[in-house]
Amino acid sequence: MADTESTETSTEERSEGGAVQALERAEHELEAKVEHELEEHLPPGVTTPAPGLLPGEVRPHPNPAQYVLIAVVLCVVTAFEVGLYYLEGDIPDALIIALLLGSAVVKFFLVASWYMHLRTDQAIFRRFFIIGLVAAVALYLIVLLTLHVFE
Repeated sequence: MADTESTETSTEERSEGGAVQALERAEHELEAKVEHELEEHLPPGVTTPAPGLLPGEVRPHPNPAQYVLIAVVLCVVTAFEVGLYYLEGDIPDALIIALLLGSAVVKFFLVASWYMHLRTDQAIFRRFFIIGLVAAVALYLIVLLTLHVFE
């Protein structure tokens, strides 16, 4: 009977050891698969992601001070826009419109590149964003032309 107990114990130890080895092997295979998938999403010429970057990122995110600096720049541009409103009548309306459109474009690109993280992500995300933006503007112009707004 002692032989039977020792045989059962050694069989249990082997099956537990085999289970641990199987788990370790599965974990290693999963890590290799994840690493391979990460490498597929990297830009050409880059073989491994930089430490601390998420998949799809090309450079690290800005630090909080840089976000605050961009927020201050956006506030200054907004103050400029408000100041332009008070210059109505002193300078030509066409100049006010041009300056307001220019400042709107500056603010748009600052927000899109910094707060939407288009600066830090792969170029494909910028391309999709630009394609969507161009399509939206084209659709808007088509609707305006259909409604004879420019006539």
